[in-house]
Amino acid sequence: MKNQELLNICYKFYNRFITVKELIESLSKMDKSKLNNDDKEKTEALIEKIKNVEKENPNKEDELVKASKERTQKMIDKFTKMLETEEIDFIRNSLNHMKENIKKDIDCYDRWLEVFKCINDDEYFNECFDSLDDSELLAFITQYISAPFPPKLSQEEFDRLVKVGIEKDDRESLWRLAFNYDRHDVNLDAIPNYFIEKKDGYYLAELISAIGESLDIDKIIDKITNQELIESLKEEKDIIKGHMSSEQYNRLTSILDK
Repeated sequence: MKNQELLNICYKFYNRFITVKELIESLSKMDKSKLNNDDKEKTEALIEKIKNVEKENPNKEDELVKASKERTQKMIDKFTKMLETEEIDFIRNSLNHMKENIKKDIDCYDRWLEVFKCINDDEYFNECFDSLDDSELLAFITQYISAPFPPKLSQEEFDRLVKVGIEKDDRESLWRLAFNYDRHDVNLDAIPNYFIEKKDGYYLAELISAIGESLDIDKIIDKITNQELIESLKEEKDIIKGHMSSEQYNRLTSILDK
């Protein structure tokens, strides 16, 4: 993978996990010791481009920023009220975290979009991204359980990544890949089929609980015939209860109770 750190930092920004300011700070602090001189120069040039775009697009409080702040404030109010009746460490820690987050800047849409386009149109960034082989691309995408804006993939490209995950028997990456591409116009069937083939009730249940609405649950239930898979699913059936219709859940439990 060419300049992995650059790609990972930009991917965080793409998915709005960090702001433009944090993007520039992270890129500036990158360890460039392993880069050759040409890569160093191109990295610095991209950073300067981003800085210029940032200056040309001052932040403002648009509807996206307002909505985000309002959601956070509602959660702060809710958690504050909960702590009035019961002191719970998790709630108190979450409340403190939200209070810190609400003070932070959030990029307005126009500002984010202009920086996004700056990176996306950069020849060096695309050169780095295009250097990823299928195994590296699978690792790149599945570094997050689910990201709002994963790289656009054709069905053929998606199937290649599934093939890599199957060859490595990397079930965690396959589950994350399916979660990232839920509702992205790709067929996900190969992944639940693999979990069924491997008799892995844990990952099959996790997949259904994550993206059950996008899966053909009836087809999955029809394929549950192996006793080892049935035993594995028995411990997970409550996890998937809320992601099936009552009829489907009854069908599943009738199989598991045999």
